[in-house]
Amino acid sequence: MTAEKARGGIAGGFDDESVRDALSLREQAMDEAPVGMVITDPGRPDNPITYANEGFIRLTGYSREEILGRNCRLLQGERTAAESVERMRTAIDAGEPVTVELLNYRKDGDPFWNRVTIAPLFDGDEVTNFVGIQQDVTDRRRRERELEREREFVEQGLDVLDDVFYVVGTEGRLRRWNERLREVTGYTDDEIEEMDVLEFVPADEREAITRSIENVLRGDPETVESALLTADGERIPYEFTGSRLTGPDGELVGLVGIGREIAERTRRRIILESLHEIATTIQTEESVDAVCERTVDAAADVLEFDLCSLLLCDGEWLVPRATSADAPVDGSRPMRLDQGLAGKTFRSGDSYLVDEVTPEGDADPAKDCYRSGFSVPVGEYGVFQAASTDTAAFDAQDVEFAELLVSHTANAIERLEREAALERQNDRLEEFASIVSHDLRNPLNVAAGRLELAREACDDDNLEDVARAHARMEALIDDLLTLAREGRSVLEPEPVDVAATVADCWRHVETAEATLEVETERSIEADPSRFQRLLENLVRNAVEHAGRDVTVTVGELEDGIYVADDGPGIPAEKREAVFETGYSERRDGTGFGLGIVERICDAHGWDVAATDGADGGARFELTGLEFADCERER
Repeated sequence: MTAEKARGGIAGGFDDESVRDALSLREQAMDEAPVGMVITDPGRPDNPITYANEGFIRLTGYSREEILGRNCRLLQGERTAAESVERMRTAIDAGEPVTVELLNYRKDGDPFWNRVTIAPLFDGDEVTNFVGIQQDVTDRRRRERELEREREFVEQGLDVLDDVFYVVGTEGRLRRWNERLREVTGYTDDEIEEMDVLEFVPADEREAITRSIENVLRGDPETVESALLTADGERIPYEFTGSRLTGPDGELVGLVGIGREIAERTRRRIILESLHEIATTIQTEESVDAVCERTVDAAADVLEFDLCSLLLCDGEWLVPRATSADAPVDGSRPMRLDQGLAGKTFRSGDSYLVDEVTPEGDADPAKDCYRSGFSVPVGEYGVFQAASTDTAAFDAQDVEFAELLVSHTANAIERLEREAALERQNDRLEEFASIVSHDLRNPLNVAAGRLELAREACDDDNLEDVARAHARMEALIDDLLTLAREGRSVLEPEPVDVAATVADCWRHVETAEATLEVETERSIEADPSRFQRLLENLVRNAVEHAGRDVTVTVGELEDGIYVADDGPGIPAEKREAVFETGYSERRDGTGFGLGIVERICDAHGWDVAATDGADGGARFELTGLEFADCERER
């Protein structure tokens, strides 16, 4: 509307002074507005600016004189979008309002983002003027751009993840996801958008996934393992995490999470479980060759080392004792201890991985077709080796698995060698006992017979001394044989009830007025007959040294038992000597009783020690025992 029309309309009800005041107030208000405002006249050529407020002058840097009479295009520049300009032109030609944001330039050439709103002013049906409102939105556009760049950065970061990223809405559909989901599943974005989240997991796991989603939406973060179904039906082991997701005002949006492929972790767990089972089987083998064969079979079947062998040291050579079924007949050969990677591994005790066999390397393969391999020590006994016709066929994890496998092999070989040595030791002890029994008892029997003839011929007190000497010699021979035989290692212990064995011993030993107290209900792993002899010797020792009315107590320790009495005890300086063969403070004692106790303990792998009892007497503690009822609460 023109100023004259405005004044005329107002004058209809007011005087001239009132009109002038109203117009002055309106113009002042427009000048003080925090935005730029202009009025243009489309009735004049090029629709020039006829009014500009102070806000427009501050915004553009132009003076009022430089603005009036010119078109608003004076704010445009080289980077002003032509599409935005065309939208404004089209709206002006049609006499319609329009709002656009475009890049404009101030008088000094400084660009700024201008939010322009143009609205027509009518007199009846005729457009008389246009009012334009300009607002500097540069800061807002900058913040938006920064946020956009940050969003793009995050999106890019999510897209390069090896893990699947997802946002699941409360309705059970994916609202956001990264490229990894498309890559893994083979679905397109359009297909994913139409799918329910449960369609990505197998039917037999959907119930568990549903419960997990419900828990997360209630506020409980979850981690669950499930297969991820691909478009072609492949099941890939995955681990999914989820956390509750809320909007700015706290409203529930859904859940956000990460899906991580765990195929390798699952494979590792399966292998470790299989190796554990194999370890148990290896320990039951009864020959070194069987142990080696079992090891190589496991390496081929579980670890998929198709070309492998196990070599054991024999003098100056490492000799193959087992080779995988798929290896060629001559796929392994004896190696000197200073030859090739096998010799280096055995001498150093270290594992070696060779990605590519070269002439200048340490490897000296049995076959020219072997291109890579590794070598692992089998304790101090030999070497395990795996080979491949491809380069870089193995990695550090393969070596790790092989090391774990052959550690069980080394333990089994050690056990077999130890058992063989114990058998040889037991055979020597038995041979010694037989010799002692035969070579000492025969002369003693002859002497005893001659003594009886002498007694018939005459009555001489000296003959009684001879008889006592014979009896002592008989006791010494019995104890010596016991000492030798009880030193044999126990190879097959069985559960033995401590209380029942003690009670049986008590009936077989001269205990006079002595009292027995048993304070344990445990069973131990032991040789029953030798454990009984041990207890008989300890009980007899207590009765003989602590008096006929002694109280003997058998109780329980954390890893064993004790036998104590309330007698005078054993001086600290003599507590080690009492176990020495032949040590006795009684004239008629053989000094073998406690020595036999120690030998029986050694044969079982136990420790025995003399110490003070609770009542001041002697206490013998047997430790290192294995309880047969170990599942019982202590």
